[in-house]
Amino acid sequence: MVGKVLFFLNVRPGCVYIDATCGTGHHARAILEKAKCECRVLCVDKDHRAIERAKEYLREFLDRVIFVRDGFENIQEIIKRLNIDKISGILFDLGFSSEQISDPGMGLGFRQDALLDMRFDQSSPVSAYDVVNKWPEKNLEEIFRLYGEMRDAKRIARLICKERKIKPFETTRHLADFIARYRRTRKSIHPATQVFQAIRICVNNELENLKAGLEGSLKLLAPGARIVVISYHSLEDRIVKNFMRTKEQLKVLTKKPVVPDEMEKSINVSARSAKLRAAEVLP
Repeated sequence: MVGKVLFFLNVRPGCVYIDATCGTGHHARAILEKAKCECRVLCVDKDHRAIERAKEYLREFLDRVIFVRDGFENIQEIIKRLNIDKISGILFDLGFSSEQISDPGMGLGFRQDALLDMRFDQSSPVSAYDVVNKWPEKNLEEIFRLYGEMRDAKRIARLICKERKIKPFETTRHLADFIARYRRTRKSIHPATQVFQAIRICVNNELENLKAGLEGSLKLLAPGARIVVISYHSLEDRIVKNFMRTKEQLKVLTKKPVVPDEMEKSINVSARSAKLRAAEVLP
């Protein structure tokens, strides 16, 4: 959805933009190329590996890019620390790059075996291993119900707690295969998808951080600046929609979420659930 991102950000030369979820740097590169390099981009990401990949991918633009290893929930402190003003737009792409998903060090996916981790920031004290193997059954049920939107949250939490007494869950494959034995979902969705989503959101405090990042960005943006958010599940989209609709300072630019066209879905399967919303700061 790069073209739609550039359109709603209203990318222009001479402006400063924030890529709050830098990843490998694809959106940052598109912004720089659109503005013919006559702009600056602040690239923020918690994952040090993503920052290093982005530096390599954007090596020809390094004089126009500032890299910060931090979370967008701290965006106000970041901007204050860097003494930057007149921000013209900020992008939150809440998805993951293929590099992150396939990185065994992160343990985000279950297509390949990896240690249960799921932390975007490796210095964070709680990993997926801790949640799955140490948290009480009641807590597991709660995150599965709230973050995974699972009707069978109580049953799955009980089964996990029973199994971990026999053998702790150490890898993504172990957990995914176990869940697949007890859950049935649509053929196109792996039975463990909602479980992994719930654990990942919990480990990284994603929903609260999103709220903090949106609130912080609104205090930084100049009149006429844009906020663009791409979300990938209903919990994120609901937060973004409510934020944009309830803030008097914002003019909503997308009455309905913008979604990928069929061609983009066929090219990039991971984009099939993407929803883009955008708003502009009023004078």
